[in-house]
Amino acid sequence: MSFAGHAFDAIKRVQYNRAIKQMHKSRYNKLKEAIRNTQTKYHDFRDKSQLTPEELIKYKKQIKASIVKERWIVIIKSLSATAIIAVLIIYISKFLYNLFINSF
Repeated sequence: MSFAGHAFDAIKRVQYNRAIKQMHKSRYNKLKEAIRNTQTKYHDFRDKSQLTPEELIKYKKQIKASIVKERWIVIIKSLSATAIIAVLIIYISKFLYNLFINSF
């Protein structure tokens, strides 16, 4: 038995693995390029390495401002819901109190 057959198989496996790696790398680069310039409601997907420091600061400020705005909206909604529930509890308790007082 010779060693040549095993060495040839090893070389072919290395070449095959390298080809698969290149295929996946090109697919990854295509996906990265497609996502890089996509904009959504909350985020602006851009490659950080292509942004200037001024643009990066601007985007960070925009993100912080949107987060603060969303938090204020949530706080206002929760406080108004709490106030409505408190008023309803007070009126229901007064109604039940008057109902039980009149029943005795």
